[in-house]
Amino acid sequence: MMQQHGREIVNGMCVVGILVVVGLVSGCIPASKPGFDSPAPSKRLDAIVDASGLEDNESLVKLVEKLRSAVPAERMFAIRSLEIRTGTTLGYHHASPDWERIEAFGRWIEYLEVQGIETSGLIEDQSDDVVRVEDVQVKDDE
Repeated sequence: MMQQHGREIVNGMCVVGILVVVGLVSGCIPASKPGFDSPAPSKRLDAIVDASGLEDNESLVKLVEKLRSAVPAERMFAIRSLEIRTGTTLGYHHASPDWERIEAFGRWIEYLEVQGIETSGLIEDQSDDVVRVEDVQVKDDE
C-alpha cells in the first residue's frame, strides 16, 4: 500500500514536471502574427482573409499583389477577399493558366489606378511576367 502511494506521488510529480517544461518551452517559441509576408503560410492566409474586412488602400494593394503568388491557396483567398471588398473579380481566376492570370492582374492594376491608388511598384514587378515579341526567337524550318 505504501509503495502504491509512493508511485502515485512520483507519477503526479512527473506529470507536473512535464506540464512545467511544456509551459516553459511554449513560452520560448515566438507566436507568428498574421501578415502578408509572414513566414508561416497559415498566417499569410489569415492576413488575406482579415483584409477582406478592411477599407484601406495598403491592404487592397497587398491583396492585388497576392494574385501573383506561386501558392494557389493565396491567390484563391486573395481574389475572394478582393471580390468581397470590390464586388468584382475582373475576370481573375486563381487556377487559370499563367497568361490569363497576368492579363487579369493587369486589369486589377488599372482598377487601382482608376481609384487613385499608387501602383508603380506593382507595375515594375509585373514586367518580369511579360513575354515580349522581340524576346522570342523563332527557328527557321529547313
